[in-house]
Amino acid sequence: MSCVTVVTPEHYNYGSMLIAGALRDLGHRVEIRKGFDGVNSEIVFISLQSTIHLLRYRDIINNMGGFRVVGGPVSIDPEMVFRYLDVDLVVMGEGEDKVGAVMELAAGNCKPEDVPGAAFRSPEGIVVSESSPCPMERPLPLVPGDISREDIRGASVYIETHRGCPGNCTFCQVPEFFGRKVRSRPLEDIISEVRELKASGARRFAISGGTGTLYGSSKFRGIDEEAFRDLLRRISEVTGRRNLTVPDIRVDMVNPEILEAISEYTNGWVFYGIESGSRRMLRKMKKGITPDQVVEAVELAREYNLRVAGSFIVGYPGEDEEDYRKTIELADELMLDDYFVSIAEPLPGTELGEEVRKLPEDENPVFMRSDERRFDSVAEERAFNLLLESYVFRSVPVPMTSRLLKSITEEVRQQQEHIRTVTWMLQGKL
Repeated sequence: MSCVTVVTPEHYNYGSMLIAGALRDLGHRVEIRKGFDGVNSEIVFISLQSTIHLLRYRDIINNMGGFRVVGGPVSIDPEMVFRYLDVDLVVMGEGEDKVGAVMELAAGNCKPEDVPGAAFRSPEGIVVSESSPCPMERPLPLVPGDISREDIRGASVYIETHRGCPGNCTFCQVPEFFGRKVRSRPLEDIISEVRELKASGARRFAISGGTGTLYGSSKFRGIDEEAFRDLLRRISEVTGRRNLTVPDIRVDMVNPEILEAISEYTNGWVFYGIESGSRRMLRKMKKGITPDQVVEAVELAREYNLRVAGSFIVGYPGEDEEDYRKTIELADELMLDDYFVSIAEPLPGTELGEEVRKLPEDENPVFMRSDERRFDSVAEERAFNLLLESYVFRSVPVPMTSRLLKSITEEVRQQQEHIRTVTWMLQGKL
């Protein structure tokens, strides 16, 4: 039996709890921690969610002792991980079925190439071993004792009901990380997990998996309304409807049956990925939707008395003033209950990430100079203006105060700094 620590820097993400549960079931003594303070184990699994974590926690990780393994979304680009981190192994993609082999490697009982889906350094360079998708049956997660204090977009925890998405959105890692085939978990396994999480203190639950309504589906457009309804009904029987939400839904993957189930068994919110009001930009993003479909989906949700939030992306490479104006006009027309505005983030492994990696700075809105002196870039200016206007657009307008204005300004500046840094990392400039 080994002493193992599973570390997640900022939140107890679902993947880290799942890995910790797999290690526990193998008979190891496991501790799960949020933050790196006090980590002192012979074997450490490090779950990194964001590209910038490679830079932000580089010195801490590189000065840690023990056998160090990195996983999480950053593992999609192992060469970048090894560029910043001096670790022993990168487990790429799904990891819960690989921890046994990793522990054998740490004990010296096998070679790195014997670990499926692992990347490691060799005299010839970085080597990646072959892998295959994980089975959807899995161990119960190891839940930290302070899970009740977590707040990730309003939820204590995001539970995974399925993996994979056949979509082609250029900015999304899900298809690259989990594949394009939808693999749904057995319902009884999900319910057992929800009960375990609730008994351990989790209060508010959100369903994750890329596009929530894909649960039980065998193909992209073939929504299984009965499977989705049963999923929500069974989970809400454990959590209570007020403690369950289904974020991240495509506007072209809802219908009356789906929205009726959301109305009946959840807290009554839908979160649509709208992204842009420009048909041209939606095509460039390969989103596969139109502004007309957005309007129809919002109107249909309101027929079921649902509150509607929408996410928007600005500063996408190639976006011009006309594209941005159309986004503003659509955001105004919709009068949503809440708005989320992001500057386009180039994630490793995505088509957007590859485009930005090669894009000259004078063609990238994150670096293009703004006419407004208060902003460093066109992307920052557009994000600020759309966020500012969103408080007027929404169904119940919010008065603008100096405190709110300061908060909006700080938010877009942080996004700007984050995405510039990630861009330089992708380009190998940092």
